[in-house]
Amino acid sequence: MKTVNDNGFNQSMNKKSAFLRFMRYVAVALVSVTLLCVFILSIGLDGFDLDLALFAFILIFSSLSFITLPIIGFWIYSFVKAFRRRTKTDKILLGFHIVDLLLLGIIIYLANQPHQKCDADIMAEYYEGENGFWMRNIATRYHNILPDSTRLCYEIDYEKSYPYVLSEEDTKRLKRELKDCGCIGIDIDNYSSKGYSTIRFRRIGMGMYSYRFYDKPLTLHEQDSINNNECFIVYNDSTVFEFGGGVFGVQHFVGKEEFREKLHNS
Repeated sequence: MKTVNDNGFNQSMNKKSAFLRFMRYVAVALVSVTLLCVFILSIGLDGFDLDLALFAFILIFSSLSFITLPIIGFWIYSFVKAFRRRTKTDKILLGFHIVDLLLLGIIIYLANQPHQKCDADIMAEYYEGENGFWMRNIATRYHNILPDSTRLCYEIDYEKSYPYVLSEEDTKRLKRELKDCGCIGIDIDNYSSKGYSTIRFRRIGMGMYSYRFYDKPLTLHEQDSINNNECFIVYNDSTVFEFGGGVFGVQHFVGKEEFREKLHNS
């Protein structure tokens, strides 16, 4: 027969167990949301400074250490419990812990990558001189040699062309030519008469900055029509700067109006 002390002890243990379980949920939820937000911002928001964000995070972590340290402690406690036990709750929490570790690893990797920036001013500066000539030369040559009703997409990081497949020798040559003019890819579509070829310049997060080289000079009406699209900037009568947004982040060419005003006044 249980005594009053035994019942009190069991109630105390049940309260402690419920509290620890609740804190595990809170810790995992807060850490997961924080890491996910930093990850999304780091890959998808144009102009997002990951180093600055991590510095701010460390500063906040330090100033709120009376809150953040217990949260981290409960996260570690939860990870150990989830790893050692095999209840349904522990298996679910273990999945969240694994995702958290993967996100943390990706964020650290991104923070250690060399940073690149891009905007219309950088594209204009890069276009002037020999770079612009060679970019247009590459676009024109591959547009002419590509068979009708075919499309060629190639990006250096992926090392493959699709759907039109280049030979190994041609791929090496294209890669070398793109690197020589500081670009990362090419996109030529001969399925339809678009009248332009695209040279991919820089990928920032999930956004892509590219040059469109038109086969014929654009009329004023065509230039106005293109400029009405928030992702394009007409640089001259046959060259257009293009920004392609990713799944996350901005979906327009940041700084477009300021650059157009400077271009108009120059």
